[in-house]
Amino acid sequence: MAIRHPRRRRSNRSPIAASLFLLPKTLLFTAFVLVPFVYTFVLVFQRGTLLRGFTFVGADNIVALARDSLFWLTLRNTLVYILVSVPLNIIVPLSIALLISTPIRGMRVYRSLIYIPSLLSIAATGLIWKVLIDPDIGPLYKLTNQVLGLHLPYLSRGTFAIVFVALIGVWSGLGFYSIIFMAGLNDIPEDLYEAASIDGATGFRAFRTITLPLLKPVMQIVLVLVTIAAIQVFDIIYVMTQGGPGTSTYTVMWYIYQNVFGGGSIGYAAAMGVLVLIVSLVISGFYLRVTRTEGSTYE
Repeated sequence: MAIRHPRRRRSNRSPIAASLFLLPKTLLFTAFVLVPFVYTFVLVFQRGTLLRGFTFVGADNIVALARDSLFWLTLRNTLVYILVSVPLNIIVPLSIALLISTPIRGMRVYRSLIYIPSLLSIAATGLIWKVLIDPDIGPLYKLTNQVLGLHLPYLSRGTFAIVFVALIGVWSGLGFYSIIFMAGLNDIPEDLYEAASIDGATGFRAFRTITLPLLKPVMQIVLVLVTIAAIQVFDIIYVMTQGGPGTSTYTVMWYIYQNVFGGGSIGYAAAMGVLVLIVSLVISGFYLRVTRTEGSTYE
């Protein structure tokens, strides 16, 4: 007698039921992400404020942006910040990750200490460093200017101010990016290093031919993150310098903030925001192309 296998019941779940579960998230994404993103491009061709309303001005905001000397100054300051922040946010965290990945006694304590700056808010970070470099009570100011006689201007002189703020930004993200690099290092098989050591490839050669190629995916992520953060730097500027002295720490995002909340045109700020978006996409695409993964070059 033949045994009949029970037929599997077909699922009665319809696409409509699945869509109902996605509906709340879709509505939130549309309301708070998609609509503001699209409306930003609409504002580029308008001029006005939230209180006075908007009027269509065509490409006037784009033309004015090209002629705005202060805007080009903010681009210069932002570029200086990027040139200081991005390389150091790669080199220093990677070096620390290499150190804290070694099996040394008490390494968990060191890892915790390294991560502490990343736990602080930007407001707390800015206040701490403002106290450290205060001319009256700051211990760092007294050490460098009075004890060592270096007379560093910190936040009181032009380019030095934006460089110093960039260094503080590197310090605040040190633990976060070190953990990312350490996770990438832990994913590299130890067999590769053992095989390389047998062939006589140790130290820097093993780092160049094994570690760096296999860290390319992680480096892509870190490069994109630190570059976008540098382009959009605002919070540390707001806490520490307010764009001063003069306009020496005016960045693009700070200038956008001044136009939106300082009586300027929101449409003009939207034009700057779109330009920042385009620059971020171009740089990110360049990073992904240059650092695309090709595997280890060790033979």
